[in-house]
Parts: sequence; structure tokens; C-alpha cells
Amino acid sequence: MNAAGRDGAAGGAELGMEQRTGEQKVRKETAGWKSGSGRGDRRRNWVDLCIILLTSGVVIAAYLAVMGGMSQSGSSGGSGGGAGEVSGGSLLLQTLLGALTEYGVFGLGITIVCAVRRESFRSFGLKWEKLGVTVLLSALACAPAFVSMLFRNEVHSYLLFQTVNFTKQVLEAGFPVSLVGMVIIAVSWGFFEGFSYVVIAERVNRLFPVRRVWLNAGAAAGGAICLVVHAVLGLAPETFVVGLCDFIIIYGMLAVRDYTGNAWGCVLIYFFFWNALV
Repeated sequence: MNAAGRDGAAGGAELGMEQRTGEQKVRKETAGWKSGSGRGDRRRNWVDLCIILLTSGVVIAAYLAVMGGMSQSGSSGGSGGGAGEVSGGSLLLQTLLGALTEYGVFGLGITIVCAVRRESFRSFGLKWEKLGVTVLLSALACAPAFVSMLFRNEVHSYLLFQTVNFTKQVLEAGFPVSLVGMVIIAVSWGFFEGFSYVVIAERVNRLFPVRRVWLNAGAAAGGAICLVVHAVLGLAPETFVVGLCDFIIIYGMLAVRDYTGNAWGCVLIYFFFWNALV
């Protein structure tokens, strides 16, 4: 009986060890998938980044080609008559075309990736939890840029999305054109421009996870991409200080998103700061 008991206990211990080993292996594999260290997951993240960047590149190239053709035809055609007053429908159409271009640069790639991977936008941190601290910390990320603008005497007025070419015309058009036009502008130049960096940074952080709170590979990549895209579109910073402040905004808002788990700060910066001050 004693020998049988010892054999049974030994067998039970071995079974328990196998179960714990299996559980540890599952946990390790799951942790690897979440951090992007798994080989298959790393490949998917690289593919996702390529889709996002290539989509943006194609849209930017098409935009520059169209604008170049229009400028050449305009210069060869000479000066025509006045443009005249634009109707509400025509203004909305122009706004929509501009918004689709903006969406193509900042929103189309991430929409394709999220649809293919079956990831909802909410899963990236669009939630109510810790919204207050997220907004506060994101505002602090804008402080260097705001102080720099004050020193350069570049703060003259405040209006949501006034840096967008269509905003003032849309607001002057009156209801309902103003309402529809501002919704179109807010979705493209507000939501998607800010949220696109969240998705990109998430993919980069899965590929290059960093354990420090404020040292963030995804945030650094987002800041660099912002400067490159703006330079290609002819919106490069005038000085090194301006470029550094822009980088701090992107880096700061993405680091805050990782710290709080809330992504609304990245979006609201484009609503209430970046596109609002002139």
C-alpha cells in the first residue's frame, strides 16, 4: 500500500508539473503574441505598417500629381474671370473631395488594416476611462509649441479647424451647409488625422516593445512620420524649434495614450489645438 501510494503521489506530481509547464507555455505564447515577439505576429505587424504607409504614399503621390497638373494648366491658361460666388452644394462637394484626400492620407490605411484584422477603433483606447488625466497630460504636450508660437507672435485668433482651407467658407455659408461641412472637416482633419498615429504607434510598439513608461518607440516613429508627411506636402516646419515642438506634440500625445490607455487625447489635440490656432 505504501509503495502504491508513493507511486500514485509521484504520478500526480509529474502530472501537475506537466500541467504547470503547459500553462506556462500558453502564457508565454500569449505574452509573445501581445507584445509582438511571436514570429507570425511580427510578420503581421510589418505587413500592417506597410499597408498603412504605402496607402498614404500612393494618395500623396496622386494628390501632388493632380495639383501639379492643375498649376501647369492654370499658368498656361492665363488669367480668367473672377471665380464668382460658390453655391452651397458646390462648396460641400469641394470640401468632401478635400476631406477624402485627407482621409486617404491618414485614414484609409488604418481602416483597411483594422477591417482585415477585425479590430475595432475602440480597442485602441477610444473610451471614457481616464479621459480627464489624458486630456490634461496631452495639453501639457502642446505647451512647448504654444509658448513657441507666443514668442514668435503667431497667436492671433482661435477657431476650430481654421487652418483647413474650407472652414471659413463653410461657416459663412450658413445652415445646413455649415453643419454638414464642419462634420466632414471634423471627421477627416480632426478624428482620422489624430487617430492614425495611434494605430501606427501601436504596431511599432508591438514590434519594438520598450519597458520604460515615457520611452516609446511608437511615439518616436509617429513624430518622425508626422514631420516627413508634412514636409512632402509642403508644410515643413520653418525652423528647427518649430519641428521639435511638433515632434514633442506627437511623441507626448502617443506616450500619454500608452500611459493612460485612452486615445482621445490624440484626437482632441487636432480638434482644439493643432488646427485651431493661427
